Amino acid sequence: MMPEVNYSYLEKLIDTARKYYPQVKIAKKKLEIANIAVKKAQLDWFNFFSVTLNYSPNGGAASLNQPTLAGFQVGFFVNIAALLQKPYVIKSTKVEYEIAKLSQMDFDMIMAADVKSRYIKYVQSGMQLKIQNRIALEAESIVKETRYKFEKGEVNFETFTKGVIYESDNRKAVIDAEANFLMAKSSLETIVGKKLSEIQ
Repeated sequence: MMPEVNYSYLEKLIDTARKYYPQVKIAKKKLEIANIAVKKAQLDWFNFFSVTLNYSPNGGAASLNQPTLAGFQVGFFVNIAALLQKPYVIKSTKVEYEIAKLSQMDFDMIMAADVKSRYIKYVQSGMQLKIQNRIALEAESIVKETRYKFEKGEVNFETFTKGVIYESDNRKAVIDAEANFLMAKSSLETIVGKKLSEIQ
């Protein structure tokens, strides 16, 4: 089977999977989101400060409902707790970005290994199909010869029946091998994201 493995074609399959497999795109988008979160955290320095403007047309006695001063009043507020937490928030988003990067690298390695595994299974099932087809052809010729000898009376009915059963078993084995080959091909095409016939 080793001579049947085409390593340059396998690399093309991996590169195609990197372009078309949806999970690869999802991993890239997660990395983009983490990068945006870092930039957002770095630009959010003014969220700790707030300015308010109050207008009171009448002055008067101090109460809960009525301010003591008339006219415009400006208030400036600083959220000290949020200001002190800001460096840790930025550091946290940077760590999340690094985790997203490592996660993407990990996914890429796992995906490449999965493509290799599915390709090997595809080649293996193709080889098994060829072998099974050859055995089935030999079984068919054996049955023809046995039938000819049976009709001439050179072999008994039991020998002829064994030959027919052998041929029937080999036909079933060919069907199983074809199914395995088609499933391996479909599995490989699923992770690659394109039909194998489109990849040269």
